[in-house]
Amino acid sequence: MSDGVTIIMTMDVKPEIVDGLAAGFPEMIKDTAQRPGFRNIKIVRNGNKLNLIEEWDSEADYDAYIAWRTERGDMDAMGAMLNGVTKEVWPTLIVRA
Repeated sequence: MSDGVTIIMTMDVKPEIVDGLAAGFPEMIKDTAQRPGFRNIKIVRNGNKLNLIEEWDSEADYDAYIAWRTERGDMDAMGAMLNGVTKEVWPTLIVRA
């Protein structure tokens, strides 16, 4: 198995929605965990910012997952809850402890 790819998505969530969104993530990620190429996800919070730290077999697997979420309308619904979002792709693992 390759080192895969790490995706870090930072969401700036509207303050009035952040508690509900954060509470809903455990249920939402059940679908994510079933997608091809998915390895793991960790979600951390600081105020109204959420970081989704995901590992996938490849960036193509992640892109296919996002396309699936987009087709379902999930991305539009999520976008309405956010002030902004950034995505970083980290393709090279240096070390794991």
